[in-house]
Amino acid sequence: MTELNLWLDSYDDIYSDFDSRHYQKRRVSEDFLHELKTEMKYKEQKAAIMVLLLPARQRNEASEKIITAGLELFFKTQYDVIAGKCRRKFSNGLLLFGTGVVLMFLNGWLSYRFAVFFWAQSLRLLFEPAGWFSLWAALDFLFYDYNELKKERRFYRELSTMKISFQSAMEAGGKTFDDEQKKV
Repeated sequence: MTELNLWLDSYDDIYSDFDSRHYQKRRVSEDFLHELKTEMKYKEQKAAIMVLLLPARQRNEASEKIITAGLELFFKTQYDVIAGKCRRKFSNGLLLFGTGVVLMFLNGWLSYRFAVFFWAQSLRLLFEPAGWFSLWAALDFLFYDYNELKKERRFYRELSTMKISFQSAMEAGGKTFDDEQKKV
């Protein structure tokens, strides 16, 4: 089972510096999320456990239970929000693409059927650029923007399935970081 390990100096490293509320309500830090993305990017296998390492003197079991529950809820909520956004954006992209195709066909039909009428030529002047714009905008979204949304959805999906645990940071000799600090 692969672990995702992150070193924290304190529990506050998880949360935004500008949010002074209790751990249950605080916003998760963008820096913390960025570090998670970076660590997950370089993992060869999908991590099943997120281990947050802290100096032993910093640990508080009651706070850890609250933080773990809050992080799990945050990751699941973010996944649901991004998944919903992904579905809506994909539907809108397909709708825009369909609109562009319909406008292009309508433009072609008007050109073929009513080529000599002024009103048909006027409508063609509206339908042709609108059709091209709709097609290109939809394809741009479906091939570029949607991929970024899918990456974000995958990121939160992986985080929402991870088990989160806290551990005291250990050095190679089996001593905690705190033991090493006392010697200095």
